[in-house]
Amino acid sequence: MPTKGRATATNADAHKREDILNPHAISTLSAGAVSAMSAVGAAVIKQNKAALDQNADWFWHMFAKCEAKAARLAEQATHDPKACGDATFIETYARNLPKLTTSALEAHEKALKAK
Repeated sequence: MPTKGRATATNADAHKREDILNPHAISTLSAGAVSAMSAVGAAVIKQNKAALDQNADWFWHMFAKCEAKAARLAEQATHDPKACGDATFIETYARNLPKLTTSALEAHEKALKAK
């Protein structure tokens, strides 16, 4: 399975997908930033356990998209001249991932009610 995931992530089309983190960007992160991303992700998953239990496949797909978008936003924030590298990355990621996930869950619930 790891080989398949790695092959998908290095595919040229994969870089255009919203739910895949750029492998080069991930390789440039410090161990502290990766650890912080894991902690934030675990907290968001725990916070939304009911949604995970309700429809796990959809939740993981949505979470992957939110995680990738939060990482892209955080990476862009590090380019600011006043940014402090990993600290800016972690802060921006931690601020955006819960917001993006909550927004996606609310949109999904609204869509289900509209049916």
